[in-house]
Amino acid sequence: MSEALDQVVERAVTDKDFRSLLFSDLNQALEGYPVSDEERKLLENLDEDNFDEFAGGLGSRTTKGFMPGTG
Repeated sequence: MSEALDQVVERAVTDKDFRSLLFSDLNQALEGYPVSDEERKLLENLDEDNFDEFAGGLGSRTTKGFMPGTG
């Protein structure tokens, strides 16, 4: 996974408004994040329920220091 995708996932975990934008307007949410076509497709196939599972599967690498109890 690229650093850009890591940043998108971290932000979606910690920023409720960005998370909403990610699911309502992926193109706008990803502006400024150089994710690959493969990563974009991965995000397109996520919804709010399986996003949590995906982000949780990344473990503390993504959420360390951002959420209480994860670092």
